[in-house]
Amino acid sequence: MTPEKAKATLAFLSMVSAAACCAMAPFAKFEDGMLSKTRPAGWLLRACRMQADGLAGHPEALSYPYNTCLWAGTIPRMGVHGQDWWRYEQTAYYTDGILRLGYALGDKTLIDRGEAGVDYTFDHPSADGFLGNECLWNMKRFEQKSGKRAGGFDMWPFAVFFRAVKAKYDASPDERILSALTRHFLAHDKKRLSTKRNIINVEGILWTYSHTGDKRLLELAEQAWRMRKPRPKNIEWNELAPANCANDEAICMHGATYCEEMKVPVLLAACTGKKEYLDQAVNVERKLVRDNILPDGCPETTERVRGNSVYWGHETCDVSDYSWSLGYFLEATGDASYADKIERCVYNAAFGAVADDFRSLQYFSNLNQFICTSDSDHNPFKYGLTWMQYRPTHETECCAGQINRIVPNFISRMWLKDAEGRPVAALYGPSKVDFGWAEISEETRYPFDGKITFRFSVKEPRESAFTYRVPGWCKAGASVKVNGESVSPAAPGEFATIARKFSDGDTIELDFPMEVRFEELPCRHLVEFRDADKFGMKRPAEAFADSSQGTVVCRGPLVFAYPIPAERTEDKAVHANMNGKKSANPDFKCWNLRPAGPFNYALAAHAAVVSSDGDAGDGFFKNPAAVKIRVPVRRIKWELVENRFTPDIPEKPVVLPGKEETIELVPYGSAMLRIGVFPDVSKTSP
Repeated sequence: MTPEKAKATLAFLSMVSAAACCAMAPFAKFEDGMLSKTRPAGWLLRACRMQADGLAGHPEALSYPYNTCLWAGTIPRMGVHGQDWWRYEQTAYYTDGILRLGYALGDKTLIDRGEAGVDYTFDHPSADGFLGNECLWNMKRFEQKSGKRAGGFDMWPFAVFFRAVKAKYDASPDERILSALTRHFLAHDKKRLSTKRNIINVEGILWTYSHTGDKRLLELAEQAWRMRKPRPKNIEWNELAPANCANDEAICMHGATYCEEMKVPVLLAACTGKKEYLDQAVNVERKLVRDNILPDGCPETTERVRGNSVYWGHETCDVSDYSWSLGYFLEATGDASYADKIERCVYNAAFGAVADDFRSLQYFSNLNQFICTSDSDHNPFKYGLTWMQYRPTHETECCAGQINRIVPNFISRMWLKDAEGRPVAALYGPSKVDFGWAEISEETRYPFDGKITFRFSVKEPRESAFTYRVPGWCKAGASVKVNGESVSPAAPGEFATIARKFSDGDTIELDFPMEVRFEELPCRHLVEFRDADKFGMKRPAEAFADSSQGTVVCRGPLVFAYPIPAERTEDKAVHANMNGKKSANPDFKCWNLRPAGPFNYALAAHAAVVSSDGDAGDGFFKNPAAVKIRVPVRRIKWELVENRFTPDIPEKPVVLPGKEETIELVPYGSAMLRIGVFPDVSKTSP
């Protein structure tokens, strides 16, 4: 090393050391980074272990590209399937998921496999400092060698992989990671960075800026964002940009891209304090909810966002991307409503997309799905193919990696720190966290029950503060007790802070009464389909305006669904769209699920009886369900389309002769075949 380089390195490390004590984004309200100090407990621990024994721990069942070296080397192509960056994007999802799950469980096997890719990547930078396989940054050479256009997504996979890097750094800070990331990001061309999903690298750029204070990184991020322009005429590859984030117009674009890119302005706001960025971020997320949110908490995203028709579903990637981005909104703003949204998305949509043993998943999952077979996808994309089937391998592999991120990411944001490093109980669930001066145990059956006890184990009494949240759905009157003494609670949808001297054995008890809610689902349709009839939609798009699709039964953050009895048979067929992929583990099967009982139910009245077995068990997995709700129904004319597709909700339900019946609902995530949105005849039923 030359004296000049040595001097520059020492200056950089000095800057890093000075910035390390204030690594939190300068204008953020909260900070994460507690994953390695957080342990799930109760039903959540059992669910994590099931994931580790399931898809996360068995890459051979997921097939290509998960059965490769991941990022710990060069991943070979599999024929001509997919674009060249796909295999690195997909394995980056998986690496992030297994590494975070490993930290949450203290599972050395998962940790070693995830860290191997991080170590290899940082041990093999290019001469210019780029990190990752050459196909992700040397586009000119790649295009010359392959004869193909790169497609403009070259930088995107590293944006995903950065999250695994962040997880490792949070668990074991290493200034060499900051140095390598700084060199990597500053080698980027700002014009190329500004295009397509490459802009999502701003996430890593600004995290590195927050840890180093290197203003070149902040300047790069701001310049790249300001260069972006929407492309509204290209619905598939439209982009978020300052202009369409700031206006009130609906945005039609690829769903995962929307969920990923919407975090950029809120990250800029957290690092600059500029109101224009915060306004863009809040507004673009508001529009996504206004136009596309489904009752299970995830936007409708069957590749593109089309509106909130319950007939369409969402890609599992979007459950992961949306909930992850919302975490940054929560940290930047301190707005409790984002925590409510994360819980609703994860506790419903996430568990609703995976089988009850975490050994198979859906690419597309739907609120109403009466049949899930190899040819039952009723969504417009890949219509009639395998994409709604529960299977460990899928035609496009991204969701199989993403499903492993969702719960570990949730755990990583359960406990946050405020600006002074004090505990913030942001997302609820059974857990234990170590803040150094105190270990806090969160004893609860949440989200199945609203009672939570925080128990403090403190070495020496200490003046500090504890921040908690009252969920926005809790309208019945929350109660808060400190060592048995009542204190005034926060308002619904707000955080509150308890400042006091904490001693060993202290307790804070929260009680959020959970009432059953019947939520009417309005419909907003963004894209008119000329071939709507082909996809089973009986009504033209304009008929959806300001209309009601049906009613959703909710309690706390949970949606409740009717679990349609299922005939479950193994699908051993070799499907052409799998491109030769199949599970190499016979314990991980592809399933055909057909209804084995009636499903043609409509709500007859807004009345409910709640029952609980007193134990959350394995949460959403296995029977019996932790909580059940009984509701009155009438049978209506409602049948499978062509005996293979789930039908749309009837616009005017036809009630069949017969008496009123009672059915039992379970948490949405516990039902594989299900009715999540009910036709409602309560106003017309005799």
